[in-house]
Amino acid sequence: MGKFRGARYLLCLALFFGVLGSLFGSQLALAAQESRQVDVLLPSGQEEPPPEEAIEESLDVFARYPVQQSVVGSAFEFEITLYYEGPEAKTFDLDAELPEGWTGTFIGGYPETEISAFTVEPMKERETITFIVAPTEQSLPAPGEYMFTVSAFSGDLSDSVDLKVIVVTAAPQYLLYMSTATLQSEFSIRPNQPNHISVQLLNAQIGTVDNIVFSAEKPAGWDVIFTPSTIASLEYGVTQEIDVVVTPPAGTEAGDYPLFLKASGDQTEAEREYRITVITSTAWGVAGIIIAIAIIVGLAIWFRQSGTRGEAETASPAYWFKRAAARFKRSPKK
Repeated sequence: MGKFRGARYLLCLALFFGVLGSLFGSQLALAAQESRQVDVLLPSGQEEPPPEEAIEESLDVFARYPVQQSVVGSAFEFEITLYYEGPEAKTFDLDAELPEGWTGTFIGGYPETEISAFTVEPMKERETITFIVAPTEQSLPAPGEYMFTVSAFSGDLSDSVDLKVIVVTAAPQYLLYMSTATLQSEFSIRPNQPNHISVQLLNAQIGTVDNIVFSAEKPAGWDVIFTPSTIASLEYGVTQEIDVVVTPPAGTEAGDYPLFLKASGDQTEAEREYRITVITSTAWGVAGIIIAIAIIVGLAIWFRQSGTRGEAETASPAYWFKRAAARFKRSPKK
């Protein structure tokens, strides 16, 4: 009986500790679950966000095709792109370093116009402008390489880009142009006397024209003289004044005549057509008109004095004799 009683005590103790363990275990599990739920329900957004990094300003200047080549006297156009990053709009001044004998111009905006500064708006980040360089009018650059530097700056923020042009000698081209100072192509002249026409000859291309000789296609019997009659050489851009003396022969009928003037050089030639109007003398015609008017006036006076008598009667000498005799009879005797 003692053994069974001890077993009962042990069983009761086991049940007691089992119930006690289950109670504490459920509470511990519930506490752990609530802890996990709290961790899940707490949103990450409630934590303080990290501070935003400040945008650092930067400027980069680039050129599309920074090296260009052309012939003497040409202008060059460069496309310049400026990349800017910053928190707000910013205005940049433009500048260019040029070699002697060159000019530079910045072109931008819409419609395009000459500028000296530009503004980049936020979020745009870039601006494209055109930079034009050309030789001055006073002199042409010699063949070779020329360097240019374009800069953009605003306060301490700046950047620049180097540009290069290569000037080469162009292949010779030839063109003579003949005209008058007023572009006149019609002239009025008189026969049997010298008539002066001033003509200009221009070398409009870069090649020098040598050994220029003048000639004319003219009506038969006409005389055309050029002063000077020849030119040894005519360089690019030079204009030569030519005095052309045209003399139609005596007896040339009035009217319009074609006259072709020609300048022939070793490399090229030029020709120009002029219309010449010959005017004859009108002195005899004017004298004839004056004589006719005098005759008409004299006849009118004569008819007025003759009264209503017939033309035949008043024209008779007997009529005028009778009138003289009647006046003599009426005159008183002394």
